[in-house]
Amino acid sequence: MQKKLLVVGSMNVDMVVKAERIPAPGETLLGGVFNQFYGGKGANQAVAAKTLFSQTSFCAACGTDAIGSDYLKYLKSKKMDISLVKRDKKEHTGVALITLDKSGENVITVAAGANLTLKPADMKAIDFNKFSHVAFQLETDLKTVAEGLKLAKKAGCTTILTPAPAQKLPQAMLKNVDFLLPNQHEILLIQDGFDCPVKAAENLLKQGVKNVIITLGAKGSMLVNADGKFEFGTFKTKRVDTVGAGDCFTGSLMAGLRRYNGDVQTAIKFATAAASLAVSKMGAQSFSPLKDVLKLAKLK
Repeated sequence: MQKKLLVVGSMNVDMVVKAERIPAPGETLLGGVFNQFYGGKGANQAVAAKTLFSQTSFCAACGTDAIGSDYLKYLKSKKMDISLVKRDKKEHTGVALITLDKSGENVITVAAGANLTLKPADMKAIDFNKFSHVAFQLETDLKTVAEGLKLAKKAGCTTILTPAPAQKLPQAMLKNVDFLLPNQHEILLIQDGFDCPVKAAENLLKQGVKNVIITLGAKGSMLVNADGKFEFGTFKTKRVDTVGAGDCFTGSLMAGLRRYNGDVQTAIKFATAAASLAVSKMGAQSFSPLKDVLKLAKLK
């Protein structure tokens, strides 16, 4: 049996307003075009992975509202395996309110809703032996993420964690993480006493994380592991919308690790190409097909 990829996490509907700039606190600013997109860090990563590796499953929770029903229809249209998505009758489907400025930068506020109903018991119901790689984020309950990481690691899966929204993480959880993917701000928030991202990454390795990949936005990313520190630039594309770029990188990294048999540096190059293409389009799930990613990355 060919093992699949699995993403466990959030699903939100993104409501996006484009404006000349990000408003200051207390300021009302007349915006421009309104758009609605499917998002949530979990779903973004799952769709990114599915775009590049067909055998991908998604585990999440949504409401029984119309937003949730429409979202599930959309995921089915992508041929995503959503058999592990549960529906909650009491909570609304997650929603994210996004303001996007003319340079493509953004601010985001999330109403989690049903995302927080995903519980440790739901992780215990998953047969992680069916999966080679499993990705998590922190838009679901921390105890659920910790349980999922523990069970996935026990089953021999390669585990990936995006620590966003950033919060301090217990060492018992970190030891079950093969790949931790914070940005340059998040890495300083998930532990105390560091003002240097590289030093923080080295400390995370001491706590049991195998690889730390710090995403640096338009500057690319940095890998820190037992072999040293390695920097990766981005590919030149027009920046239109950065929403979901980090999630695209993570989902594509998971697909790349599977495609290139765990070759981390090649997988990062592959994921960087996918994310570079993603920022050239509007929407958190505007991902490019495999052939375009391979062409930009000059990979096979």
